[in-house]
Amino acid sequence: MSRTLLAIPAYGSPELTDAVLRDLVRDEPLPRDDLRVVVVDNAGDYVLPGWAAGVELVRTGENLRWIGTAGWAFERARRDGDGVVLLLNNDTRLSRGFTPALVAALDDPGVAVAAACYDDFWLHQRAVRVPSDAESYVPRAVVRDVPFCDGTAIAFSMKAVAEVGGMDVEAFPHHGYGADVDWALRARRAGWRVAVTEAAYVHHLRRVTMTRVGRTAEDNRAEILTGLDARWGDAWRPLAGFGPGAFPAHNTGSALDWYADPAWVLSLLETDDAP
Repeated sequence: MSRTLLAIPAYGSPELTDAVLRDLVRDEPLPRDDLRVVVVDNAGDYVLPGWAAGVELVRTGENLRWIGTAGWAFERARRDGDGVVLLLNNDTRLSRGFTPALVAALDDPGVAVAAACYDDFWLHQRAVRVPSDAESYVPRAVVRDVPFCDGTAIAFSMKAVAEVGGMDVEAFPHHGYGADVDWALRARRAGWRVAVTEAAYVHHLRRVTMTRVGRTAEDNRAEILTGLDARWGDAWRPLAGFGPGAFPAHNTGSALDWYADPAWVLSLLETDDAP
């Protein structure tokens, strides 16, 4: 596995951070020469449990939010010579063998960023089979090329970051909603590929931190639309694979009518071995 910095942005909810760390140490005894796990404690109140040997705790002194944690991780990885940065929300649960399976999607030198399949917002990133719990997920040796992927559990090639640059904090100043879409579009414009791997799966509890800091789904929708409109004008929707029906108010997930090519989305979720 490429030398990887795995950064977990955390803001309160220590029981969730504990749970995702247990998933990681279950599969990846730490410390390891090719994997560093860092909890970026944005609230300043997390205490590493005694069983989490080899996990580093960084207290930032402020809430960097997701987008600031990404910038912190990119700079740390650049300084220390890591080849991959993996950003992982703390309100997630992981399939077995999660980290090497996700990082392996970057073995193709043309892939800039890869995400795990999941049970969450974007249809084009959904698992073909959503399991009852993440640990029972059955991996599939399938990598999808996609227009962009979700920042919930996402791995970046540092070679691509060096070329594409970091996240745009000015365009996405609150939490970073939409910054993952923007970064993927910039990477594709530079000739890189964006991927989702079905070898790794994440269950996402959704909006735990956002509820804690008082942001609503409509706040996050506004950040996405305002930031992407500022960066790309009207061009970002077709580049991201969307039609005019995307992002209606009060949405809780994407739908087929969001996409310019619904048949393509359906094809991603079909498999010959599905029951």
